[in-house]
Amino acid sequence: MNIAVIKECTDLSLAGKITFPEVVKKLSDIGTERYTVDLVGKCKYSYGLNDEVHNETLTFEGPQIAKVFDTQSVKDTIADIQQGKISYVEFLHRIMEAGCSHYEVFIRGKQAIYFGRDGSQHVERFLQNK
Repeated sequence: MNIAVIKECTDLSLAGKITFPEVVKKLSDIGTERYTVDLVGKCKYSYGLNDEVHNETLTFEGPQIAKVFDTQSVKDTIADIQQGKISYVEFLHRIMEAGCSHYEVFIRGKQAIYFGRDGSQHVERFLQNK
């Protein structure tokens, strides 16, 4: 894994200068298998194909995470970011308000799973352009 590329993807995402499909492509190209975004601890863990691990702090201010997971709000938020209606930071704020405590993106598995505090979850499948 190339840590500089991972950091670049995080920084560009928070700045609203890169899309999710672009992030997935860049991370896939450097051998990233998956990553987890912990919204409680505001950190991101990236995992490589050869069991490498990189963690970094996420620098954004967000709302308190709702106690109840609202699946429909998470789905609506995902749709809005996919359509370019909101930024990544707004996406994070809205899924936190919808009760998402963390999410994991499985690059090779082409899916993201959003989790609530009680284990509630929503699975979102995505296409990966290579």
